[in-house]
Amino acid sequence: MKLTVHGCRGSIPISTPQSIIYGGNTSCYELIFNDYQLIFDTGTGFRQVSINGSKKTIIFYSHWHHDHIQGLAFNSGLYNTKKDIFVSSALNNKNESKNIIHQYFSGFYFPLELINKLPNLKFVEFNDLKKDIKKDFKIEFLRLNHPGGSVGYSIIVDEIKFTLLLDNEYDTSQFSSLQEFVNDSNLVVWDGMFTKEELIKKGIWGHSSIEQGIDFFNKCNIKNMLISHHDPLRVDDQLDHFSKKLPKGVQFARDGLKVDFT
Repeated sequence: MKLTVHGCRGSIPISTPQSIIYGGNTSCYELIFNDYQLIFDTGTGFRQVSINGSKKTIIFYSHWHHDHIQGLAFNSGLYNTKKDIFVSSALNNKNESKNIIHQYFSGFYFPLELINKLPNLKFVEFNDLKKDIKKDFKIEFLRLNHPGGSVGYSIIVDEIKFTLLLDNEYDTSQFSSLQEFVNDSNLVVWDGMFTKEELIKKGIWGHSSIEQGIDFFNKCNIKNMLISHHDPLRVDDQLDHFSKKLPKGVQFARDGLKVDFT
């Protein structure tokens, strides 16, 4: 199993001399294993994904805020209509998901009727997909605390477990359910958009803090953690400074980071 971080910035993409190290693309994570290419969210980082013609490609959406979907139309591999790409979300049924994408990429918001142009985008029910792939890998979801809703995903393949927890405003009442959900994870992606101090004024924005991620890591049975969804105002020097305080096994996500679980 191999993970590539294509986008780990929150809210909006950025491009500044102060954000070169950690990158400015919004959320997109690619997981490659066996006969599958899984993509979690299609923020602006999705443009960097090479659609694999020899594997089954599935896009899983955590939710529908613009920073998690805005890059969908900008991947050239999407326009190979001979290559089926499956789209699913545990947050909504397939018709709701399709309608949301259609509305976003059409009419007043986008120059092309994207859904009509791409018959190879196959929207599928999450539970149906889960049944279809159960012999190959296991996928579960957990509802998170975020305005408009969001879900986290866990993937288990050959005793390797990957867990994605974006976007989530962590509350201690979630601890037991989150702890059970991430148990035995080789890697957890954590929403660390804010610092402890920033969270005081932004406690209703639907995100967690770097410090909460560290505390959660120390209390749970997980091997590694990537703190991600960086605030667009967070510059490289700040993240480098915070990095010195991270415990072993915890690091900040950055665009282009690759993790090989083998």
